[in-house]
Amino acid sequence: MRIIASLACYPHQQTAIRKVAERFPSLPILCHHLGMASADQAGARMGPEQVLASAQVPNIYIKLSGYAYAARVSWDFPYRDTHELVRAEYEHFGARRMCWGSDYPVVRFSMTYQQALEAFRTHCTFVPDGDKGWILGGTLERLLARRRA
Repeated sequence: MRIIASLACYPHQQTAIRKVAERFPSLPILCHHLGMASADQAGARMGPEQVLASAQVPNIYIKLSGYAYAARVSWDFPYRDTHELVRAEYEHFGARRMCWGSDYPVVRFSMTYQQALEAFRTHCTFVPDGDKGWILGGTLERLLARRRA
């Protein structure tokens, strides 16, 4: 049907998402807000382990949005406490399975649109510029092009 499953889900739901992804390998599944993992890592429900395990399934993607949800303090731009989580997801999924997103309009409760962009573009210095190009538009452009084909 040429759809992209775009999901806001929690880490404890990743097991079920992996089963769906494995059953339907041509269906791209985009998990929002860093997979709802928390920089706090307090409790299995909020930890990144389940999100990182989903990187083993090639049709699961991660959306870099919702830094305020993952941060210990929702207004603490540039959300440095999320960088370890973003780095782990980047290392597991790779740039071609990650898409940046602003979380608009909800983002306005914790930061500006510009801050949502710069939290990744400027402050995630561990991601090379070429890979930032994929994350900031290339990955989603490729996904959408495949769906139109």
